[in-house]
Amino acid sequence: MNSGLSLLLDFAFPCYCVSCGIPVSSKTNHLCSRCFKSLKRAGGGCPVCSSLMDEEGCGFCSGRRFYPSKHISLFEYEGAVKGIIHSLKFGGIRNVYKVLTPFLADSLEEFGSSIDFITSVPMNRKKYAARGYNQSELLALFLSKASGIPFRRILREKKGSAHQREFSYSARYINVIDRYETISNCNINEKTILLIDDVFTTGATINECSRILLDSGASSVFSLTVARSDLKKLENI
Repeated sequence: MNSGLSLLLDFAFPCYCVSCGIPVSSKTNHLCSRCFKSLKRAGGGCPVCSSLMDEEGCGFCSGRRFYPSKHISLFEYEGAVKGIIHSLKFGGIRNVYKVLTPFLADSLEEFGSSIDFITSVPMNRKKYAARGYNQSELLALFLSKASGIPFRRILREKKGSAHQREFSYSARYINVIDRYETISNCNINEKTILLIDDVFTTGATINECSRILLDSGASSVFSLTVARSDLKKLENI
């Protein structure tokens, strides 16, 4: 896009930073340079689930069956990252996901293994129709294009499933059981799958999707989310 057209679009359709609210050019994908520079990778993560560690080790995945071989959450769910995800999920600002793509691409080598397919946590038809896109699928499609690893729609949400956001943290573990299934014509036998989602809070969705993939023949599952959000110990929720 040339600079003249960009200026015209900015005048006709003004853009604002999804984090701090200042006016920005459409070329910045709705995030100002200061907020972009604030994007820092989350640290202190468990090598298995990416949760924060303490002196006793990981209080999140130890003592439970955690199905992904390795999970990575890139950021904390706060600041600019929270603004990006909220505007992507609830504000209809689709292109803002592009500010996250360099971090997604750079994280692939951290899995240390060959990946056969990239997929995403699915979205039910009603929610997809209302939003017009699945934000997790947008991220997965980008990562597929950047890496050359094929993207496959492998999972789907069963009809009549209640939204996870309607439940308390503890109830989410129950609500998510058997919520998903694999698409019947998708062969993943002995394949390594990378599963993409936006936010990792209780881990229930990632864990259940990973279980379904393994039960359907996958040899291993890795998972990747944009952010981790106040991860809860199972006994405290």
